[in-house]
Amino acid sequence: MAVTWTRAWWRWTGGPTTRPVERVVRVDGRSRADEPDDERQAFGRWVRKRPRVDGGRRRGDGCGRRSLSPTWVLAVGGPQPAGRGGRVGGVGRDASRLAGLQRRLQGIAGGLAVYDEAPDNVSSSTYSSTPSLPGCRVAPGRRADAGLPLARVTSNRIDVEALAAMDGVGRFREVLPMLMDPVAFAEAFVSGDAAGGCRVPSRGMERHRATLRSCGVASDARSRPAFAMKAFTTPKKDGRTARLVLDARPLNDAMRRPPSMDLPRLRDFIAEVERHRFAMQCDGVSYFYQFPVDASISRYFGIGMKGCDMLLNVLCMGWSWAPCIAQRASNVLVRDLGLAWVDNFLVLGGTLDEAERNVAVFRKRAQAARVEVRAEGDDALWQVRSRFVCVGVEFDLAAETQRHRLDPAWAERWVGGSGMTAVLSGRATARQFAEVFGGAVWATDILAVPRCHFAALLSFAGRLGGRMVDAAAPVWDEVVDVPPSARRELGALRKIVRENPWVVGGVPEDTGSVLWTDASSRAWAALLEAEGRFVDGRQGVFAGPDADAHINLKEMLAFAEGVVRLCWAPGAQRCRIDNAAVVGAVAKGSSSSYAANRVLSRSLRVAERRRIVLCPGWVPSGEQQADPHTRGASLPRFPAPLSASR
Repeated sequence: MAVTWTRAWWRWTGGPTTRPVERVVRVDGRSRADEPDDERQAFGRWVRKRPRVDGGRRRGDGCGRRSLSPTWVLAVGGPQPAGRGGRVGGVGRDASRLAGLQRRLQGIAGGLAVYDEAPDNVSSSTYSSTPSLPGCRVAPGRRADAGLPLARVTSNRIDVEALAAMDGVGRFREVLPMLMDPVAFAEAFVSGDAAGGCRVPSRGMERHRATLRSCGVASDARSRPAFAMKAFTTPKKDGRTARLVLDARPLNDAMRRPPSMDLPRLRDFIAEVERHRFAMQCDGVSYFYQFPVDASISRYFGIGMKGCDMLLNVLCMGWSWAPCIAQRASNVLVRDLGLAWVDNFLVLGGTLDEAERNVAVFRKRAQAARVEVRAEGDDALWQVRSRFVCVGVEFDLAAETQRHRLDPAWAERWVGGSGMTAVLSGRATARQFAEVFGGAVWATDILAVPRCHFAALLSFAGRLGGRMVDAAAPVWDEVVDVPPSARRELGALRKIVRENPWVVGGVPEDTGSVLWTDASSRAWAALLEAEGRFVDGRQGVFAGPDADAHINLKEMLAFAEGVVRLCWAPGAQRCRIDNAAVVGAVAKGSSSSYAANRVLSRSLRVAERRRIVLCPGWVPSGEQQADPHTRGASLPRFPAPLSASR
């Protein structure tokens, strides 16, 4: 007897769902390539059967839909004649071998469902039409419905005009027309033509139609939307509910890029929190959905659905401008009171009385703008505390020295996740690697671990990211081979995250000095400024391979020489560089250039041993104090006044 796995096409007609299902089955969880030749012969061949598109009702099929979806079905029969492809041979009659086959098939997790009798909730038309043995009915594998219900969505709407009136800086007023003014919205299109015409259907979103209507998030479209895009849901942290996201890439590609979000850098966020002793944390309830959108603009936020498209009446989660609008609105609420990270609000205070006064001011602003907030987790709303978790960071401000570490719950999920297991095994999908690598970047920032220790991991991530960017249609489910060196570095970081040590002294004292570094095509120079004068300096000429290097690498070499030769005092060392590439590389701890990354690693290791925190900053070339000494000017005798470099 031979067993043949045959590709067939089916439509679901019974049971709890009427949607098509797709199931790919592997024998004992292995792929075809992993099977020995003898076992592959014993279990027949994998044969693809062409889909039958009849364009109408099939006999016994009550749904009458034209949409067809593939699934794997099992055909059991005798030996196949040579040269007959996927055609199933005669029916076998060995009942004992059939019983053993049934037991083996029942052990295939997530595969085909094998029934001795037809289940009550499955129509007989869902069974294979290929010859099968009596008493063995093989139904298409039923996929467990992974669709989660939408999380509770508020029907509250923010008074954006009142919020704009509180904006003393004017940053929120700059982007408010993108919500309320259709003319300004149309002017944001790159081509100047806002006619749209894109329509991408969504799958399985009809079950949420009533929920979206009841809370006022969306309404049925009376005419064709300018952009009808695909909507999908993503699980929330609780694992029981999901949030609605719109794949707004067609709209984003047609519009110009949004301005800066005004989101603080993570290290600056942590440093500002640790300057205080008390804090109150809350977050916006369905924050994006609290921002109303003018009816003439909502036609650009269409959801492609079967039967009737829908229009979002609120800020679209997935639109490139949405984070900018939300962050700038949050900054208005916490101005001079604390910090905001998109929909997370943190009101700070050096003393308990100051924190409570700031909380009272924040409450008045939130009530005036009709912003609905809630406490994080089990905390009581408006409660001031010294130990809390915010944006994935656990803060302890009550300690003698303020400290922070990763959120223990997040660290446990990242360390023990299935993506981490797959990456460390060496074969993971590109999506799994991207998720794990994003967590690695987040962890190194919070735990203050220099990224120079993870050069191989960074290099592989850069190559993979470049390949995905260059691809016309990136395949994130493609399996990639992770190099052993990158896996070793990731394993070392995993140990650090599992320990999750407290980081103390996140706000080091300023050394009071400034390092100026610069490079020209032939020479480099570095000056150390302290107490309003130059106290030390070095200069040199590029030789050997460095003489022909790119200017960015020469600037990095000049910076490294300045750090190694001039910086000795522990603390925050300000650095002034007129090369944006070097500033960015030093700030994030890595460079996309292998040669520059090696030079940067050297300077970062030296700074780590000397307990120096490098704080790079960009200056125009006309203000670079070290520039004249890269073009032939000799160094002055130290100490020297600041005017000596000009």
